[in-house]
Amino acid sequence: MSGSLVDPFAAGLEPTAELWRRLARPFDLGRTVDALLGLSPDVVEQLAGVLLATCDEAEWLIGGMPKTLRNLKTAIGSNTERCYGALRGPVQWSETFAAQSSSYGNRDVYVCSSPRRAYDIDENRVLVGALRAVAEAGSHIEKVDEESYEDDGLRRARHNARIARRYLDHRSLDGIQLDGTPSRRALKRTRGGKHAGSYKAALAMLERVSEPLSLEELAPYCDRRTRVQHGVLLGIIDELEARGLRVPSLRAESGSLFAGPVEYIHPRRRGDRSRVHGILIGNVLVDVPERLKLRDKAQAVAELESRAQGRRVAVVTEVDDVVAVVDLAIVAARGN
Repeated sequence: MSGSLVDPFAAGLEPTAELWRRLARPFDLGRTVDALLGLSPDVVEQLAGVLLATCDEAEWLIGGMPKTLRNLKTAIGSNTERCYGALRGPVQWSETFAAQSSSYGNRDVYVCSSPRRAYDIDENRVLVGALRAVAEAGSHIEKVDEESYEDDGLRRARHNARIARRYLDHRSLDGIQLDGTPSRRALKRTRGGKHAGSYKAALAMLERVSEPLSLEELAPYCDRRTRVQHGVLLGIIDELEARGLRVPSLRAESGSLFAGPVEYIHPRRRGDRSRVHGILIGNVLVDVPERLKLRDKAQAVAELESRAQGRRVAVVTEVDDVVAVVDLAIVAARGN
């Protein structure tokens, strides 16, 4: 199928959606969106922070916390307590003898064990992990000046983050030890436990955290030329696979997107010829015209050569050009 770039390659977000599907997971959101769409990690963090702190899952979690705190699952633990002249539970005799000997033979000293509620269990670690996710999402937008940038979403995100931090300081939760995120074991036990209903919102929040931004939410930041480049990139990958080459999942590294022998470098700024950007297949630089409606292919080639730093170049203006591009890359790789 042949035609102009504007027709087959810029049909919408389908190529970008397919590239998103092919990303190796889990992935670093900031680095990956930077490589795919050219958005800086700071912008991505702020965008993800607002969306995470105000998403339906966060609202569900925050709104239901009073009820959740009343229905926390607990375990039975014990406190050891030094008692004088009275017993407040079973006597711990070895500790009692040690206490009496260190009290100059005072026989009225006893060390007792009294039962207590223990909150530091898997289910409550899941809850703490979810609340931390909301609080940390809000911290990503604290650098945005509240007075100079008024926005309902930002205000709501800050509000939810403050409420989450307040709940984390609750006496039932502040002693819970959680290093990083809840373990798979903790998540599994929480989902399958008798108290799962009390932790549904926390589980949903943690599931949302695993991929805080969807492609639909990023779509407004994907300009038309980027979508066209994604169409060419996907076409090249498909052509390589059709020739028997197994192309691995996409991964972001050093500001680029890699898939086997293919590298995609987003231009980030239009007309920038100070560095290489476009699609690299080995030593061949491939790209669409900087102006999509440009019909002078020789001019498009000249513009591409000006930033190729001595590499071979190929300009794609039609779908059929992808086959020729892969042929050229194979020839270049063989040193011909």
